[in-house]
Amino acid sequence: MGRKDFRGEVWTTVHPDILERIVAVNDEPIDDNDGRDFHSRHAVELMQQFFKERIWTTYAINGTGANILALKSMLPRNGCIVCAAQTHVNTHECGAFEYTLGCKILECECDDGKLTVDAVAARLKAARRFGYVPQVVVITQPTEFGTMYSLDELKALCDYAHSLKMAVYIDGARIGNAVVALNTTLTEMIEGTGVDAFSWGATKAGAMFGEMVVFRREEWGASLPYLQKQSMQHLDKSQFLGVQAEYLLESGLWLENAKLANQAAKRLEARLRQIGIPLRYPVETNMVFCILTPEQLKAITQVFDAHYWDEPTHVVRLACTYKTTDEAIDTLVAQLS
Repeated sequence: MGRKDFRGEVWTTVHPDILERIVAVNDEPIDDNDGRDFHSRHAVELMQQFFKERIWTTYAINGTGANILALKSMLPRNGCIVCAAQTHVNTHECGAFEYTLGCKILECECDDGKLTVDAVAARLKAARRFGYVPQVVVITQPTEFGTMYSLDELKALCDYAHSLKMAVYIDGARIGNAVVALNTTLTEMIEGTGVDAFSWGATKAGAMFGEMVVFRREEWGASLPYLQKQSMQHLDKSQFLGVQAEYLLESGLWLENAKLANQAAKRLEARLRQIGIPLRYPVETNMVFCILTPEQLKAITQVFDAHYWDEPTHVVRLACTYKTTDEAIDTLVAQLS
């Protein structure tokens, strides 16, 4: 297999500063577990500083676990979610939501991966006669295609969902990329728009593992320790997760790494445009979706590990990270020239 420079964040090594923190915490006495240790508690305090109102939080080991744990807290047994067809919970989690919760997904076809009020309204109308009980609108920010919801778009979705007594949850595995790209803050993106709950991704921000689940409503936070363990997302040695979240938040590294990744994607976009490679979606965060012929794909796979994201349309995803170098971009473009 070739180099994995453009496979995405999970193919990127742990940020060295975080690795140092993990090693350092190993010399500390363990004061508690399951997210009650000092570093995990401090990370929650740092997260609370983004919000005027109180939040309720827990930790998950990975992004899929965060989504399932969050939605398990938010949904009754007969509830269902509405999401774009391309949303991660619907496409890349092996049916974990349906298998674990036994709830229904109502998916909306969206060309750019973004839900709209009209799309949600049409889907709910079509599903009404089957007796589903829609409770949560689930979105990914940024989307699976690297596109973003503006703050106005988020607020419109939240206002509409709330008018139906539904809630809005953001899968925020790459939420830092969206915060940076929109030149906004987590406060404005969540509290300012009315988003009810979100996951804050540490893994794709440079951590070894770990996500934080954040709720803005007390009823979802009441049973979090129980639901975390029931969802198999508890971590006995939680200081190793907590210290990563703590450092990312305290240092601002989650935003710094996102900025570097977004900038690398913009450089890659410019180079691809120079040699006439068509792009499938706007490059708004750290992901570049381009259209390559089989011959072009074969050329880059001589050096890089790459594949068709969507084979019928010949779309290839090139994901940049904080470690994406100009040398890697130059090498990829040279293979296509």
